[in-house]
Amino acid sequence: MKSVSTLSLMLALSMSEAAFAQSGAVKNMDGMDMKNMPMANMNSVSSAKTAIHQATGVVRAVDTAKGTVTLAHGPVKSLNWPAMTMTFVVKDKMLFGKLAADKKVTIDFSKLGADYVVTAVN
Repeated sequence: MKSVSTLSLMLALSMSEAAFAQSGAVKNMDGMDMKNMPMANMNSVSSAKTAIHQATGVVRAVDTAKGTVTLAHGPVKSLNWPAMTMTFVVKDKMLFGKLAADKKVTIDFSKLGADYVVTAVN
């Protein structure tokens, strides 16, 4: 009997949530109605968060199969990072032509999900 009551409550709540969503009453955390907000503004907020950082260092390893480069780089001021050795994802395979073991490079990179991704090599 208890499981039937729980199931009925869950069903009722999910139906009310669907009705609420269809009503268009979408609000942000401050209670501001967002249904008439232009999508362009929302997209620019997310793209504004994608910062480009720069690091200079020496290539320690290149793994084209995994799409990564390991770089012993100096401090990255924009992220408050000390000098370290770390592995970056390289999405654009054309950049591997500029990456070779023991070569000194300056890279531009940004955070994409959980990864730091190389966007340019100088």
